[in-house]
Order: sequence, then C-alpha cells, then structure tokens
Amino acid sequence: MTSYPVEKYIELDNNPYLLGRIIVGQVREQFHAEIDIIHRESHKIFKHVDMIYNESSEEEALIVGVQRLRSFLEAIERRGSGGV
Repeated sequence: MTSYPVEKYIELDNNPYLLGRIIVGQVREQFHAEIDIIHRESHKIFKHVDMIYNESSEEEALIVGVQRLRSFLEAIERRGSGGV
C-alpha cells in the first residue's frame, strides 16, 4: 500500500539548477497532483505551475501532471524567454 503524498522529480533539459516536481496525493478514492518547478539544491518552489483534482488513479494524476508541466515549459519556450 502506497503512503501519500508521493513526490516525483523531472529533469529539465534546459536548466541544471531547477527540477520539475509533481506531488500526488489521495483524498478518499480520488487523486490530485500539485505541479511545481523547484530549485534543485533547496527544493524551494521557484514557480507553481498548476493543480489537478479528481483523477481516478495515482498513475493518471502523474500523467496529467507531466503533460501540464510540459505544456507550461513549451509555452515559455514559445514566448522566447529562453527557458525557465
């Protein structure tokens, strides 16, 4: 049995000082996820990206979280700011 919350880290190719972080939690039968970009060393939040609610499984919450993080990073790249 998994103990919640669960943290997953995602490497960011364009920035060696930051990480993507998705925290998956469970409330009753539903799962939610918090998506952030954090400082690699201190793990302090650099940018809060989004929250996801009411997913049916931990895996689904994690998949949607990764998609939202990717969309956020692609939008930043399109704006031409050269990364996060």
